[in-house]
Amino acid sequence: MEIIDIAISSISFLTLREKVLLRKNIDSLDNLVILSKSDIGEIVGRVSKNALWNPGETILLSERSWKLMDSLRINGVMYSESSYPALLRETVNAPYMLFYRGNLDALNKKCISLVGTRYISKDSAEGAYKFARDAALNDYCVVSGLANGIDSFAHKGALASRIKSSTAAVLPCGIDTIVPGGNKKLSEAILQNDGIILSEYIPGCPAESWRFVQRNRIIAALSPATVVIHAPPASGALITADFALDFNRDLFFHSSGFTEASMLISNERKKRLLASTAKNAQQKLEKSPEKYIEDGAPIVESFQDFVKALSEEPGSRISKTKLQAELFD
Repeated sequence: MEIIDIAISSISFLTLREKVLLRKNIDSLDNLVILSKSDIGEIVGRVSKNALWNPGETILLSERSWKLMDSLRINGVMYSESSYPALLRETVNAPYMLFYRGNLDALNKKCISLVGTRYISKDSAEGAYKFARDAALNDYCVVSGLANGIDSFAHKGALASRIKSSTAAVLPCGIDTIVPGGNKKLSEAILQNDGIILSEYIPGCPAESWRFVQRNRIIAALSPATVVIHAPPASGALITADFALDFNRDLFFHSSGFTEASMLISNERKKRLLASTAKNAQQKLEKSPEKYIEDGAPIVESFQDFVKALSEEPGSRISKTKLQAELFD
């Protein structure tokens, strides 16, 4: 990895294929800084008319990132390197680079992605914690997003197993900053346990709303299966569920997200959406866990039940799942 790779990684209007092609045609920051947007378009075979291109700013940001990586012991792995996570590499428009702190080999273990809402119930918090703990005890690496709520309990559950390299956190910003700030101690515990914190964004890059969505695709891509613990309608966790399906991954929902206490939270979210005057409120209402379950996504009660479900014939849980769904209406 060279500083030119950091600069190319930060060019948001280029796809993975275009970044790889650009890198093959230039070998230094000096060569990059003299390129206009049209020049880049000629190299990659596509001109992005609405894209903003400021080569001077790109160079300054990449130089700052390079210094942060050195001072904070941040590493990087390129898409072309053998140590790049294999499952992530096979997805459409995978990150050109991953920046990380900790043990990259943690992602070589069997991975499972756990996601859910920030607005948890006692039941769903316990469900995430126990599922993650049991997964780690069975030598899985639990992948989540370090957010408050379900993510935090997933990481904590994995750490409670005391198994090394048991959890990975994917951030929506440069990993020189922990988002949310209240989870800084949790991030330190992950690193102390030989886990990993990673991001596709260069060090120094701030968190923005659209980056949370893009982060979710990496959470889904790193694992063969994603388990949604608790997700009210329009929850960001359901975006991760969509990515999992797009990547042809297994998708499950956890029963703790459908207990009486959890459904109170979900129903409150529905009421807010019903009262909303936003144009997309109805569309958000339609995006609910029940819709995925109606389409055949299985419900699991524990990690052990998840393992059992993996060994079953495809579709064999659909009737049971539909019956379970009826109980939550």
